[in-house]
Amino acid sequence: MREYARYEGPWWETQKGHQRNQISTAVGWLLLGIGIGAAAALLLTPSTGRELRNALAFGYRRTLDGVSRGTQQLRQHGSNLINFTRRLS
Repeated sequence: MREYARYEGPWWETQKGHQRNQISTAVGWLLLGIGIGAAAALLLTPSTGRELRNALAFGYRRTLDGVSRGTQQLRQHGSNLINFTRRLS
């Protein structure tokens, strides 16, 4: 009877756990590869540590400024849309 218990239910339900395990393994390998690649890039870069830190800080600030500008533009468009709908009412 125990042998037949393995075959109860649809086949896709028995495969769900296996698929999750494969996906988590793939994501783990991907993250490991990203970490190794980043470490290799930092070790093999031709610039000094100070130059690298300055470049990273500059990129970080530029990204934050871009996000801030994008947020301000969204806010402006949102308030324009609210004012437009109020005028229609």
